[in-house]
Amino acid sequence: MHKENVITDLNLTSKDQVFDFLSQKAKELNIASDSEKIKNDLLEREKIMSTALIEPLAIPHAKSSYVNKNTIIFLRLKQKIDWEGVDVKIVIGIFSKSEGGEHIETLANLSRKLVDKEFIKFLETGNRDEIYEKLKDIGE
Repeated sequence: MHKENVITDLNLTSKDQVFDFLSQKAKELNIASDSEKIKNDLLEREKIMSTALIEPLAIPHAKSSYVNKNTIIFLRLKQKIDWEGVDVKIVIGIFSKSEGGEHIETLANLSRKLVDKEFIKFLETGNRDEIYEKLKDIGE
C-alpha cells in the first residue's frame, strides 16, 4: 500500500459514486488494468452479500484477473451514506489478483484490527499520514 491509497474528506453521496471512484482510482494508481471491468467485479461481489458490515464501515473487494497488484484503497467520506441500510463513512477497498489466497489473508488481517472500536474511531478521525502508518502493511 502506498500513501496515495489513503484518501480522506471525499464528497461522495452514494454507493454508486463510491464504486465509480474506487474503480477509477484503482486504474489511476495502476492497481487495476481496467476501471470498468474492476467496477463490474466489485459490483458482482456486492450482489453476493453487502460489504457494509458494521456502521460506519464497508469493505468492498474484488478478486480479479484485472488486478495488477494486491493492495487496499482507504476512503473516508465527508458524510455518511446509506449502504443497504448501514450508514457508511469509511470504505476500505480490497483488490486481489485472481490467483492465490492473498485476499483471505488481507480480510483476516483487516478484520483483526476492525474488531477494536477504538481503531474504527481512529479511522474516522485520524489524518492521512496516521491512517497510512496503521494500514500500510495490510494487503501487500
